Amino acid sequence: LRKKFLLESLQDQIHGLQSEIESLRSIIKTELPQKADSLLSKVVSGGGCGQKTIVNGREYTPLPMPSGFGPVKTLMEPDYRLMSALSSSQQNFAISDPSLPDNPIVYVSQGFLDLTGYTLDQVLGRNCRFLQGPGTDQNAVDVIRKGVRDGVDTSVCLLNYKADGTPFWNQFFVAALRDAENNVVNFVGVQCEVSKATVEREQEQSGGVAQTL
Repeated sequence: LRKKFLLESLQDQIHGLQSEIESLRSIIKTELPQKADSLLSKVVSGGGCGQKTIVNGREYTPLPMPSGFGPVKTLMEPDYRLMSALSSSQQNFAISDPSLPDNPIVYVSQGFLDLTGYTLDQVLGRNCRFLQGPGTDQNAVDVIRKGVRDGVDTSVCLLNYKADGTPFWNQFFVAALRDAENNVVNFVGVQCEVSKATVEREQEQSGGVAQTL
């Protein structure tokens, strides 16, 4: 799911950046014809990267949380990319802070509010369990809790409820966001409403409603 979010976002960004790059090249060549080749070669070669951190044998660059998500925290590069992708692709998601009691929501996207029917003041400071209801499968909830406890990317399909009580099938994805020291500083939960037919088809194929990635 991380790869899916990143791919969708990157495809949109690539198309936009390609046209911007060509426009900038044209401007530089027009305004600075004597220096254009030298300047463009320096841009292509790139500058130095920031300090890198080794996590699980792989090298990553710590980057700040994309703007607009409340208190700024430094994230490892893969998590930064995930948050940037979610933001740019306008996904339905919420961010929680495990350093606070009961891991409350500290940020939600407009898509989350549109999907669930809640207002911002109704969700901030609350644990996301308010989306659960009488038809929610507790086995699926347990899978989510285990994923959060272990800091593991987890995807599960479960029945949730909107603000007006309307039930909906939610293909829910939760991921831990880590800082430069590999500590979990936030969790991001992504919601995607799916049809009952889709749920039944996936249950037949997987033999269950939950899957840990």
